[in-house]
Parts: sequence; structure tokens; C-alpha cells
Amino acid sequence: MARESGYLSKFPVKSTQSRPKSMMKPSTAVEICFQEKYFDFSGRSSRSEFWFFLMFNLLFASIINTVLLYVGSLFGTWGGLISSTLSFIVTILFLIPLLSVSSRRLHDVGKSGWFLFIGLIPLLGWFFLIRAYADEGETTINSYGRLPENDV
Repeated sequence: MARESGYLSKFPVKSTQSRPKSMMKPSTAVEICFQEKYFDFSGRSSRSEFWFFLMFNLLFASIINTVLLYVGSLFGTWGGLISSTLSFIVTILFLIPLLSVSSRRLHDVGKSGWFLFIGLIPLLGWFFLIRAYADEGETTINSYGRLPENDV
């Protein structure tokens, strides 16, 4: 792929492909992030793929964890322990593809996936991450691969 080529990492390469002209459907974003690219930290993701998956992730992980913790509290100490464990597992299952799509989104704007660690800096780091997520991606093939497509 383009990542191995030292030449592509130094010079942007024009592509016949252009930036996606329309947004990706939310269901497509969820399908890509959960089924096709669950552990894929390489490549690039469009803004719509990232934001739709982030909204889905926050909504459904919150609902599932709330239900688990409520039901667990109804069954006393053991129920609470089991529901807390299940809630932790659900959080991890939702966190992995979120980190993956976040890394790919950073690749689209020309930054390394390690740039995620800047989010550990309160306020200023979050500002830079949100700005990177909201920026339009590079219009050329970069060292992380071809332009993302919103069609599946």
C-alpha cells in the first residue's frame, strides 16, 4: 500500500479520485466500523463516517450500560457485580472501533494516529482533536492511503 512507499510519504500525489461529495449514511458508518474495520487502524475515514459512528457509539453504549447497571442494582450485590462486569465489557467492545475510526480520521487530515494522545491534555488537547476531526481531509493521496469513499 502507499504507507510502505517512502516516496509517497514525502510528496503528495494527485489522485483522479476526489473527496466524497455526499455524506455517508449512518447505517453504513456503523456497518463499516463494527464489521469491516473493527481493528483496522490503517487507512483513512471521512468526516461523516467518524461523526455518525461517534454519535451511534455514545448513544447505544450509554443506553446499554444504563440498562445493565439499573437491572444489576435490582438484584443486590451479586447482580451489581455481574452488571458492572458486563458494563465494562460493553464499554471495551464499543471503545475499540471508536479508537480505530478516530485514528483513521486523523490519518485523513494528515496526522498520525498517535495524535490521539494529545487528548490527554485537558481542554487544549481536546480542542486540537475536535478541530482535527472537523477539518476536511487532504485532497491528495497521503502516506496513510487513498482518499476515503462514502460509497459501500
